[in-house]
Amino acid sequence: MNASPPNELHGASRLTRLPAQVLLSAVLLTAPPHMVAGVFEATLNGLRISIDGQTGSIVGLDYPGPGRMLAAPPASAGLLDVAYPIPEFEPLRLASRFSAAPQIEKTGETVVITWRELGASRPYFHPDGAVGATVWLQAMPDGRSVALKCRIVNGSKRPVPQVLFPDLHGFLPFAGKEDTVLRTAGFARRPFVDVQATTYPEFYAYDRRSDTREMIEFYGGGDFGEADSMIGRWLDFGGLRGGLSLFPRVWSEAPKTKVRLYRLEKDPNVRLMYLHDTAIAPGATWESPEYVLTPHRHGWAKGIEPYREFVASRIQRRFPVPAHVREGFGFRTIWMCRGYPADGGRDVVFKVSDLPRLAAEAREHGLDELVIWFWHEHFALPAPPPYAHLGTPEEFAAAIRECNRLGVNVSLFVSLISVAEPAASRYGWKVGEGWTYHPELIPPFRAPYAHGHRTHQVRTDDPNLDVWQQDVLTSIKDIYGRYTRSICWDQSYPEWEGLFEKFLPWAKEHDPRATFGGEIVGSTERSANFLDYTWNWASGSYGNNFMAPYRDDRAFTASFRSPRLNMNVNRNADHVKIYFMDNGYINVMPGAPDDANCTAWIGDYPALSRTLKQCAALRRQFLRCFADGTLIGDGLLDRPCPGTHIDAYVLPDRVLFIVMNTDDAARAVEFNVDLQPWLASRTGKYEVRAYDQDGHPVGAAAAIGSAWQGRTAPLNRFDLALAPTTRLEPTRVLRLWNPDVPIILKKAVETRRSRRAQR
Repeated sequence: MNASPPNELHGASRLTRLPAQVLLSAVLLTAPPHMVAGVFEATLNGLRISIDGQTGSIVGLDYPGPGRMLAAPPASAGLLDVAYPIPEFEPLRLASRFSAAPQIEKTGETVVITWRELGASRPYFHPDGAVGATVWLQAMPDGRSVALKCRIVNGSKRPVPQVLFPDLHGFLPFAGKEDTVLRTAGFARRPFVDVQATTYPEFYAYDRRSDTREMIEFYGGGDFGEADSMIGRWLDFGGLRGGLSLFPRVWSEAPKTKVRLYRLEKDPNVRLMYLHDTAIAPGATWESPEYVLTPHRHGWAKGIEPYREFVASRIQRRFPVPAHVREGFGFRTIWMCRGYPADGGRDVVFKVSDLPRLAAEAREHGLDELVIWFWHEHFALPAPPPYAHLGTPEEFAAAIRECNRLGVNVSLFVSLISVAEPAASRYGWKVGEGWTYHPELIPPFRAPYAHGHRTHQVRTDDPNLDVWQQDVLTSIKDIYGRYTRSICWDQSYPEWEGLFEKFLPWAKEHDPRATFGGEIVGSTERSANFLDYTWNWASGSYGNNFMAPYRDDRAFTASFRSPRLNMNVNRNADHVKIYFMDNGYINVMPGAPDDANCTAWIGDYPALSRTLKQCAALRRQFLRCFADGTLIGDGLLDRPCPGTHIDAYVLPDRVLFIVMNTDDAARAVEFNVDLQPWLASRTGKYEVRAYDQDGHPVGAAAAIGSAWQGRTAPLNRFDLALAPTTRLEPTRVLRLWNPDVPIILKKAVETRRSRRAQR
């Protein structure tokens, strides 16, 4: 087995690439491993890693702050596991925990674990030859992370169809069962509460679909919007005092990342594994991606910092996100009709003549982008003109110009990736189910008797694809020339990035406000190259459960600067507050009673209107924090604050802190904040000033220290607030606020009194 690390293992401490026999000799000449009671211990960038000397599995992980995060007995500990099906017993596995006599060596800042032959889960079944493996654990040059990488050599006569690496057994509820969180860019779950054995009488072999499950599989780097989608590839396991962040250094060209979480009745601690469905043929070698493991003090926002740097290094945007989107509060979506023009006036929702008034209403509510659906016949190519029963093309163009004059950019929704008849036949394609829907169909979507919008889903291997692409380019150029240089693309599969690159310069190089929004389908990583914002139905809800009140994707906003994720709001004013706090790009789409989405005026719902105006004004007041600050969620907290939703934004000279009461009862919220880890102060003092949710200063001012215990005034459910304080003369301004009481924190200079005391 070659003991040298794979080429991708990066960093200044990478071992020199030497012939295998020379490097192995160098390793064997190092000091003997530090063994305590049969356990090898090594500390890499502050993370103490305990490895069982008999199996090579990790039995402990410790870090200052969170303390002991993982503990497992050797018999169940993990690190590496592979499937090795044989005819007599297909569930057979080979794993570190079944192995014996591994070679564990440490040289410099690298630990190398070598198994000449992985042991089997059934000792009476023997592999047809040895399956050997090597794992490298290496301190990274950032001074905080550890790189993990694995190489497997299949010396047997059978393929190895699946690899689990890293496979970490024994995560503890080290932040408490209620407050130990598994967080990804797409959700946050409490594994010691949400993941457990079910009592429902369902077939045991299915992945659990009940409210509680003992095993769950997540996906990252693909399947945006699906249930349990990680959106990115990063995860964090921990709480407010610290934890572990982990991600593979791969991007959109790699297969999607699969993560599986187990919590079984016999072992109530958590097993976390990455799945690789890569067949290793007999005689072949397989190498894992490099994983970055970052232990950290404080909340997840500290652990995500290396991932944010990695993401920034991989996104390659030709055009920046337009300023009004980057800084914007949200956008408005309308449906001009329901897609059946023969129904005449009953089909109409908004006429072309309504557009300026809709734009004025949007602007009044802080929305400066208007996305228009059903302005023409969707799924048709070349793209047809606007529906005649809504207005003429000339009236449509004039109305859009007036919207622009009012300060609202207009984006036309186009659906060209799904093609209906007669265009489909012209390309030689057959239509399938498609997208037929209407409020009076039963059921409203894809009623079995309604086929008017059956479509063909365009694929990259379709015949006559060049003809379709030319029709698309001609249609987009016509829309850009006649109406607007902003479009919202239905189903923006990343496979069409090359097509987008052909027409986006026609808009972006001539209009700095030109936008390209779209529905992410597949990889968020590639979509970050070209989408300015998303238009996804599932945004803001948990997976496809639109009744779920909240899906926590703040880690995406904290790590990806583009695209801005849309958060859909129908009529619920409380959702506006949460999405505003989280820096979501709010898609306001109220529906009229018993009608489709996007068919009502905002003013039809006074509570929605009032809350939109309120939050839009707060965003303008504290715009720099939202647009340029780093979202850290509840990271300022020193301990949990139950019954609240909390966010903070960090800038080099200030912090914005927001608190919402989510309890049913009105109450004063008490909180404990530690500012120093996020905003260092040489004096250890800060200045804070409170604002109410209307942006008015509240109360008197006072200086505070880094450790701040605060208490709000009584807050009703979904009210926002923070403790009132007074303003001192600052040198640098720092803002801390709460939606009911946004707060301005200013870094304090020493007062004259303190200077006199020093003299």
